Amino acid sequence: MVAKGRGTIINIGGVTAHVGATRRAHVLAAKAGLVGLTKALAVEYGNAGITVNCVVPGRIGGPRAATAGTGGAIPGGGHPLVGREGVPEDVAAMVALLCGPGGRYITGQSIHVSGGIYLS
Repeated sequence: MVAKGRGTIINIGGVTAHVGATRRAHVLAAKAGLVGLTKALAVEYGNAGITVNCVVPGRIGGPRAATAGTGGAIPGGGHPLVGREGVPEDVAAMVALLCGPGGRYITGQSIHVSGGIYLS
């Protein structure tokens, strides 16, 4: 990417790193680390034309959600304001935007695709 003078790095985070959750300290620590990594890489490689962002899904339904276990409790119940769980296509649409021409001026950001579970 550096040699070509362009590129896109997308990290996939998790909303609990921003809102907290019980019994999930290990997951929160790892996901919060991705936020720091995203910012560090954005600063380091911005001049090389490389954008780096972290997409932060909220409650996303689908096969993984059905088998992910009980996890931890999110404060406020973690209910999306839009009245529905997300679908994988919601996250994919944001990744596609960031990888395309519309995302070339976005870097170092944590972008929440959570239906309003987290309001920054």
